[in-house]
Amino acid sequence: MHEDLLELRRNYPILDTKRGYLINNSLGAMPAAVHDRLREYADLWATRGVVAWRDWIPEMTRVADLVGAVIGAPPGTTVMHQNVATLIGAVASALDFSGQRNRIVYSVLDFPSCHYVWSAQARYGGEVVLVPSDDGMTVDPQRMVDAIDERTLIVPISHVLFKSSSIFDFAPVVERAREVGALVLLDAYQSAGAVPLDVVAADVDFCVGGSVKWLCGGPAAGWLYGKPAVVEALRPTQVGWFGHAAPFEFVFDSIDYAPGIGRFAGGTPGVPAAYAAAPGYQAVLDVGVDRIRERSMSLTQPLLEGALERGFAVRSPVDPTTRGGAVTIDPGDAEKVHHELLARDFVVDHRPGAGIRVAPHFYNTAEECTAVLDEMAAIRSGR
Repeated sequence: MHEDLLELRRNYPILDTKRGYLINNSLGAMPAAVHDRLREYADLWATRGVVAWRDWIPEMTRVADLVGAVIGAPPGTTVMHQNVATLIGAVASALDFSGQRNRIVYSVLDFPSCHYVWSAQARYGGEVVLVPSDDGMTVDPQRMVDAIDERTLIVPISHVLFKSSSIFDFAPVVERAREVGALVLLDAYQSAGAVPLDVVAADVDFCVGGSVKWLCGGPAAGWLYGKPAVVEALRPTQVGWFGHAAPFEFVFDSIDYAPGIGRFAGGTPGVPAAYAAAPGYQAVLDVGVDRIRERSMSLTQPLLEGALERGFAVRSPVDPTTRGGAVTIDPGDAEKVHHELLARDFVVDHRPGAGIRVAPHFYNTAEECTAVLDEMAAIRSGR
């Protein structure tokens, strides 16, 4: 579907240098416009010095609103920061785990970085409740619902699971959290830009993600959405001067929190990362996440079926409506095959215990998807 989007391939230089750049769920292709954006940032620094902050600060807000628009967040409800772990840590720092409501309920298939942050809250009284997976690929929403009770403080959820690309049906979990008064934090790192999401309609309290994947925004451009009514009631302890209501007054006293999501801004922002991220965000908005999703399914379904036809194991859901933008394939001896694919200019990646992740974006072709499967078969047959 949407073959007209291939006209945009010219905007992504790496596509001309590789036989198949198919790992957009790990690091999206860099837009050519990033060169100009970083030059703009550098020119401001070079010519205006410290006065460049007059341009940089409003640009941080503009870029935050750009990525907010991708996930349906209203302007002014999203903030940029370095990465997801830091942002989750800031949210955790605003919670009180000392009382009876101290539980953190999430899945064993969540990304390890998030688990490290949440499990560390045990020193402050937090109690982690891990929801198991029967197949190592999916999580039953009902098991998550059953694990939530009046002792639950927050429920972190991965929208799309990073190893299998399984989409988690989180609506029943949000409903249950609302019944018992728990917060919900949605991790949309593996979905933003590839799977439609409206954080307001979804009624989540927080949504967090980064930019290295489908957003094609590069590293150090993490972002956090916060529901205004929830954010105003929170007082994070992981703070910095940009989280102050008047940072340039340099008040040496207890912090006067910035209004809304700004209180989670932390210290000096990663300005160059935001400049670099903007072209990727804009491209996703221009194409439209709905169109990206339709094209993605039209590429990944034949990819999955082609893998099965070749006798490969598939560690992702067969139903495209329950699968994100990637297909995890195990052709056998997956780590070795992965290394050989890289040597042959097919860029994919490998996850232990899962297989090789293949993730075409809207600018990839069906021929590239077929070619990587053929190359896997050739490698397995010794050619």
